[in-house]
Amino acid sequence: MAGIKAIITHTDLDGVASAALILRAVDTIDKVLFAQPHQLHAVLGKIPNGSTVYVADLGVNPSTLEKVVNEISRITSSGGSVRWFDHHVWDDEWISKVKEAGADLTVDTTTCGAGVVAKYFPVSGDGVEELVSATCSIDLWLFNDWRGNYLARYVGHKEGGEWREYVARKLVGFNGEIDDEVESIAKEAVSRELRLYSKVIKEARLGRVGEYVVVYYLKPRTEHVTSYIGNILLSRYGADIALICREGSLSLRSRDVNVREIAKKLGGGGHPAAAGAPVRPPLLILVLAKLGFKSLLLNWCFKKVAEAITGGR
Repeated sequence: MAGIKAIITHTDLDGVASAALILRAVDTIDKVLFAQPHQLHAVLGKIPNGSTVYVADLGVNPSTLEKVVNEISRITSSGGSVRWFDHHVWDDEWISKVKEAGADLTVDTTTCGAGVVAKYFPVSGDGVEELVSATCSIDLWLFNDWRGNYLARYVGHKEGGEWREYVARKLVGFNGEIDDEVESIAKEAVSRELRLYSKVIKEARLGRVGEYVVVYYLKPRTEHVTSYIGNILLSRYGADIALICREGSLSLRSRDVNVREIAKKLGGGGHPAAAGAPVRPPLLILVLAKLGFKSLLLNWCFKKVAEAITGGR
C-alpha cells in the first residue's frame, strides 16, 4: 500500500483542536486517527510505509516507548516522515530516542497541544488564536475562556473517531463564534452533568496514602468530563489528589502534587497537575466488576496508585 497523509492525535478537545489546525495547513489529509498515549504504537502500526504522519497532543508512555520508536523508524526509513507536536512533560531520554528514530519532534510545555501546533506550524487565518485560547482554557485547567466549556462538551458528545473527525474538520473553520449546533449539544451535556456530579460525589471514596488525601472514583466509559470530575472532587473533599479510574486506564489530578511522577511509575505520563497511565486489572476483577462488584476494581486501582506513591511499601 502506498504512503498516505495521516494525523494521529488525542481524543479530547486539545487533540481534536490540534487536528483542526493541522488540517488548516496541510492539503489532503487521508486519515485522522485518535488514540490514548498507551495506544500510540498500535495506531502507528496501521500507517503504511512511506507515509507522512502528524502526531499531536500525545506524549509517550515509558511502557510502550520502544514500540513507538520502532514504528517511527519503520515509517521514516521507508521514505516517510513524522512531525510531532506535544506539550506534555518528556524525559530527555524519550526525546532523544524519538528524534533518533527520525521524528521531527517539538515539545513545548508552556501551552496546550493546539498552542504548540499554532506556534510551530504554518497555521493562519481567522479564529486560530480564539481556538487555541478556548482549548488551553480547558486542557491547562485555566477555565478563562468560556468557549472552551462549550467545545469540550461538543467533542465529548459521541464516542468514536468518526464523530471526532467530524468535529475536527468543522473546527477548521472556527472563527471564535459558538454556533447553534455546538450550543445545543453543550446545554444538553450540562444538564446531564449536573445529575452526574451528584452521583460522583456520592460514590467517591477517600483514602490516605502517606501525607496525601486521595479521593477516588470509578468512571464509566459513557462519562467524558474527566477534568470537570477531577476539579469537583478536589474541591468537594479538599483532597490532595483526585484519582479517576476506568477499566483500562486511570487519570490523576492535583493542584499541589506532581501527579506526573506518580503516573510515570505506572507507565504513563502527562503534566504535573494532570496525568494518566494505562492499567491492566486482573481478569477476575474485570469480570466481577462487570457483574456489579465495581468496588473491587475501584479498590484495586487505588491500591496501584498507593503503591506508586509509596514505592511499594
